[in-house]
Amino acid sequence: MCAPIALGVAAAGVGAMGAIGQHQSASAQANAQNAAATSNYKYQLKVRERNWDRERFRYNRQLVQYDTQVAENSLAAQRAYAGEQNNLNNVYKKASLRQQSNLVTLMKNSGAGLGQGGQSAASGQAGKSAQRLDSALVGEFGRSQAIAAESLMGAQMNYDDRVGSLRREQISANNQAYEKVALNPQQGVAPPPPVMTPGPSGLSLAAGLGQAALSGVSTANDLKPGGLFPS
Repeated sequence: MCAPIALGVAAAGVGAMGAIGQHQSASAQANAQNAAATSNYKYQLKVRERNWDRERFRYNRQLVQYDTQVAENSLAAQRAYAGEQNNLNNVYKKASLRQQSNLVTLMKNSGAGLGQGGQSAASGQAGKSAQRLDSALVGEFGRSQAIAAESLMGAQMNYDDRVGSLRREQISANNQAYEKVALNPQQGVAPPPPVMTPGPSGLSLAAGLGQAALSGVSTANDLKPGGLFPS
């Protein structure tokens, strides 16, 4: 009678060991999967942080380049403004010199400072003829003055147009430079946390051990003549 019981106990032990081995194997597999998922999650976080550092460094460098470009645009515009102003000043200077020359010519031709009648009287012209000649000279001087004034007005308008164009070019260049820094960098979306693989429960181990015990009893019953639990 001892042999069937011993064999039943052995069978139960083998079954129990198998159940325990399966439980341990399942636990080890779940632990390995969880460790791999956790390691991959930490790696993704590190990659995200490195990308963020690199993006911030790139953006800060672009900000420095933007400030430098705006400063260069301002210097270029100031040089252009100064050149246009110098050209306009030269126009006014030339107009002033022509006005002085015309005035001197008028005074000479009208005989100012030469006595009554001036050159007109010296040439034998007097009275109404001399007055008509003086009026003609004054009229010519007035026309030259009107032409000079119109020329200066045109020069001023051209100056305003060119300065306005330079200003628009500066603004356009600044806007183009700003496009590179208009949007602040944003850190990428964080990876989702890993989903842990659940290991085998204690109830499954208990069920396996119970099944092993029943298997041992069944083995012992099958080997004993008449069985342990004869009908």
